[in-house]
Amino acid sequence: MAEITKIGIVGWGVVGRAVGEGFAKNKENEVMWYSRTKGPWSPEEVIKESEFLFICVPTPMFDDYSGIDLSIVNEVVNFIAPKISGSDKILTIKSTIIPGTTAAFAEKYPKVNFAMNPEFLTEANAPWDFLHPDRTVIGTLSQPVAGRLTGLYRDLLGADSKIFLTDPTTAEMVKYMSNACLASKVIFANEMFDLCTALGVKYEEVKELVAADPRIGPHHLDVTTVRGFGGKCFPKDVVALLAYAKEKNVDMSVLNEVWKKNLKIRKVKDWEEIKGAVNGKKK
Repeated sequence: MAEITKIGIVGWGVVGRAVGEGFAKNKENEVMWYSRTKGPWSPEEVIKESEFLFICVPTPMFDDYSGIDLSIVNEVVNFIAPKISGSDKILTIKSTIIPGTTAAFAEKYPKVNFAMNPEFLTEANAPWDFLHPDRTVIGTLSQPVAGRLTGLYRDLLGADSKIFLTDPTTAEMVKYMSNACLASKVIFANEMFDLCTALGVKYEEVKELVAADPRIGPHHLDVTTVRGFGGKCFPKDVVALLAYAKEKNVDMSVLNEVWKKNLKIRKVKDWEEIKGAVNGKKK
């Protein structure tokens, strides 16, 4: 009989549930979880029993759009890390965090096996997306940790699953660049829609013929009645990346214009009502 792999999930929202229920599809995995509000196991039980721990908690933006609030991730890491320091447990962050965050945690807790493993889920199809990823990105500072996480995913997704191994900061940046690129594509599509309307031609036909180019494709070219991009991830990730770039004195004028244009044309700022997307003002 195969040995059971015990996996702990911290946070049971869209991402946490998709990850936990996804790993549980492999009968050789046993999944435990806890969150702030509920859970059949206590935090101490999950931490003690799990070989792999995945942090899947919110990283909201501040309500004045000045950046990202990492307080929940910080709280969770500071709670778990001292308890597993010196052990062979792996603490993997799936929450979207600004580049350099995992490396800073690793410096603070040098005897903890950290990893950054961003998730590329859609809220509408999160469980399916987790089990059918176009790629899995694993960022670690240790080859043995990378190997163990790779094995965990291969056992679930199959030997042919596309897995990329890198460092944590690169993995963090991959998530932000991906979402910023798609958000920019949405705004570009909205501008092309307006131009097509002014020309008196059908945007849907133009879109179909443009999307036939495999370099472009059809994704994120739809223009909705509420315009622009909304939801939980794109707004908060664009805001976080802009704030981080400003801190690093990097000119992000293109992405800044994308965000400004979105605020101008978006009729419903739905992210302001979504739990875990927005927090209070920066202190």
